[in-house]
Amino acid sequence: MRLEQWLAISVPLLQTLAHPVLPAEQYPGNEVRWVLKEAAGIIEAAEEKPVRTQVAQPADEPARPAVPHRFSANIKFISFDTGYPAIGNGFFAQDADEKTMRVETLRPFPGTEQLLTNITSLMRGNESWDITGGNHPICRQLPMFGQQRYADLFAWAANPLVSEYQGKHAVAGRVCSLWNLRSKTPSKITLCADGNDPVELNMSIPTNASGTGAKSYNMTYHFGPLTDGSKVSETVFEKPHICETFIPPCENGRGLEPVAMDAYVFHPGISAEDYNIEDQNVADLAGDALFICMDCLQNQKSFIDHNYTLISRYTLEVSPAFGQYALCNGYPDTKPPGPSCIGGDPRLVGKEAPFFAGDGEKRCDAGSPIGFWYGLPKGGRCPPGQRPSKDAWASGCTWAVQKRLKTIHQACLLKDHDYLKFCKADVLAKKGFPRSIKALEAAFASEDPSIGGCADVGGPGEHGESVVVV
Repeated sequence: MRLEQWLAISVPLLQTLAHPVLPAEQYPGNEVRWVLKEAAGIIEAAEEKPVRTQVAQPADEPARPAVPHRFSANIKFISFDTGYPAIGNGFFAQDADEKTMRVETLRPFPGTEQLLTNITSLMRGNESWDITGGNHPICRQLPMFGQQRYADLFAWAANPLVSEYQGKHAVAGRVCSLWNLRSKTPSKITLCADGNDPVELNMSIPTNASGTGAKSYNMTYHFGPLTDGSKVSETVFEKPHICETFIPPCENGRGLEPVAMDAYVFHPGISAEDYNIEDQNVADLAGDALFICMDCLQNQKSFIDHNYTLISRYTLEVSPAFGQYALCNGYPDTKPPGPSCIGGDPRLVGKEAPFFAGDGEKRCDAGSPIGFWYGLPKGGRCPPGQRPSKDAWASGCTWAVQKRLKTIHQACLLKDHDYLKFCKADVLAKKGFPRSIKALEAAFASEDPSIGGCADVGGPGEHGESVVVV
């Protein structure tokens, strides 16, 4: 999963992908982190420099909501990050005085109801963590740069300089007063409150600064009855002990010889350095079919994410004692230059079902209905001529590139073979991504366009040559 995709999916108030990363931190469900971060900045800017200083109060305007500083509530969230509504349940808690917030969300993955993505986002002041994996949790701390920090999402509604009354509104049969944040940006943030209790928080934030001609992230929270702050356990806001270390390598892979694995990657292909897959996220066939689908559904209408130009297939040898998956992003030719990874083991090959789906992210499982994503840490790459040993789980190198098998241009798959139509059909059918997988497989299986094939455009070497990468 790419970093932006993670940042976008991790907090379904507002929820990019892991294999490769989407711009603006998109992720089916990932726009959560991104929207939360953007919303915090928008609210702070509005409060610092109000649009106007004097506001005439409508005759029917009710008392402004003073949302409790400390409370918890069950929530339902609605996200439209892939263009299709995604609905899930969760839990929200905050202590504004201590600057802490906890958001738990559980949602079916787009295109399948077989796996659930369970994400807990914890924010304490200027630090934040994401806990995934359900009954076998995994913790990742967000980076200091561009991280999600705590922000009070409700207090602005009590400030007459930055909010305005919009009238009565009904949410699931519950009548509430709707308040709008007055902002100099094209973003829209509203809070519907029943007295002092939040009923609905809605955020719609464009993906570019101008807000023109671009899609927006739309995220809505519906709040159930509030639990008084005095009854909210302090453990809700505590950092779990699992956040202090990486999870250990899979026990079922320790002491085993390396396994051969096909790996696919969507990359710029601007220079030979782009073919270096150290500190990059790759995927198996099913995992990459899904990633490309999500990238198409989220980005294709406006731009090609990260200048993705080519799709390559490699043969790798990896130690099956998989470690914690890292969220990587960037290439040598990107600005700022990459790559950079967070949250993963610095030596062990990381593995997860896409979007953290399933218990333990299915890291040690043999199969997943939506495939797998892998992280290839630079610290685990084998020197030329070497391969992982049976003891790689404890020390030594953990992965090696055997060969780049084929590279195709993204336009062949996305435009010539209309890949997006397979993605849309799979998402609507909710039975996995069989059409998308078949289309990606056909593109690499031949060069005959009449049967879905794509030409091999070559790589760092002579055009069309399958170059051994060491």
